[in-house]
Amino acid sequence: MKKTFFALAITAFCMAFSGCTVFETDTEALMKPPVFTEEQEKLNAALTEVIGESYSLKYPANGDMNSAFIFEDLDDDGEEEALAFYSLFDESTRINVLKKEGEGWVSVYEAAGFYGDIETIDFAEMDSRGKVLIVKWEQEAAIYRYGGERLITLYRTACDEMDIADINGDGYSEVIVFGSNLAGRNVLNVVHSSGGKIVASDDITTEYTNIFSVNEGRLHNGLGAYFMDSSISVYDGVVYLTEIITLEEGTANKYYIADFVEYSDEIEEEPQDSSVIVIVGGDYGKRGIFLRNTKVYCMDTNGDGVTEMPVEVRNDSAQGKTEEVFFIQYMQYDGEVSSAVWNGAANTEAGYLFAVPESWNEKVDITIDSSGNELVFSNIETGEEILRIFAVLKNDYQDKYEDYTLGAEDETKYYYIKASAAPESEFYIAPEDYEKSFIFI
Repeated sequence: MKKTFFALAITAFCMAFSGCTVFETDTEALMKPPVFTEEQEKLNAALTEVIGESYSLKYPANGDMNSAFIFEDLDDDGEEEALAFYSLFDESTRINVLKKEGEGWVSVYEAAGFYGDIETIDFAEMDSRGKVLIVKWEQEAAIYRYGGERLITLYRTACDEMDIADINGDGYSEVIVFGSNLAGRNVLNVVHSSGGKIVASDDITTEYTNIFSVNEGRLHNGLGAYFMDSSISVYDGVVYLTEIITLEEGTANKYYIADFVEYSDEIEEEPQDSSVIVIVGGDYGKRGIFLRNTKVYCMDTNGDGVTEMPVEVRNDSAQGKTEEVFFIQYMQYDGEVSSAVWNGAANTEAGYLFAVPESWNEKVDITIDSSGNELVFSNIETGEEILRIFAVLKNDYQDKYEDYTLGAEDETKYYYIKASAAPESEFYIAPEDYEKSFIFI
């Protein structure tokens, strides 16, 4: 499935890895003392009673839990505990566990934390023993379990970024930890429960620094997988890559699209067969076979619970065109062979995919009209325009599109279609089919 995190994660990854923020900082607001709720006032009083007044509360920089006081039933006994995050004179962040006692709170345990700030705080179930606390510190990640009025550290590791997902589909979460090895290569490992312990897989080298999409989904036969789509800088621009992580019998594996989708071992630099899937360069090994020019990502296009992988198809006439747009096929692997379950084109700037018959792939050119960011389909043989799609923001001035039909809309845009093909043409798409042809990205 496409997680809620997914829609936000693209921004989160970009912000985290680029070292920049899209938000302006209100320095005056940051200097103001926090305003507590009545229950937080009681927590603050209990904390002050134990450690004195010389402390600073620490707030997570990202995520849904952005308070220094977190309420959670840590031991599944039906009663909430509270966690307080704060720092003392040594600048390390500490964690205090408090329990409800009458109308107030009492501190029952204090755990040492780490130097630096808190990035995120999460709770998850990694096995049948109940929930764990997962904290992404500034340069480390740690997993804790609370029991017997103690907060026990189950696992800690150096960490640049992390994500939480059920990779193998067993109903329990794993933690994907992104970092680097001694050689300076980007790596990830999958932290999971095995034999009653929290352990990490061997390092897997990745392209994670340029991830623009992550997707927790399924491959064939219900096999769970974690799909990562990244950009790679090459000498003449940027291309896009899919890496697929699985956790099979406790072993983490990395795959590329070429592990699931058939390809020719001998593809010419400029293939004569217009149906041949593109290879964007020959110096990348297996990962390079399905590098693509289009910034699309893995998704379940037909709603059957299986995640499909995007590949590009080009025709001969498109070779060398600077404005070329490639046909996209979303490929599904059934455990033996792969097949296309969706065929069409993408306008990633405008935020959509549009489905067309696979027969168009050898007969139609696709370009982007730069003057209006319109996706244009034309007959290769005659050069005649078949169809064009124009996206416009809803709050923009709406011109009178006399030759356009409203094909679809989402929360922010209208998508207009101008069709030139006659009903008897092989390139005709009925207006009632316009809306279902769109996938918004």
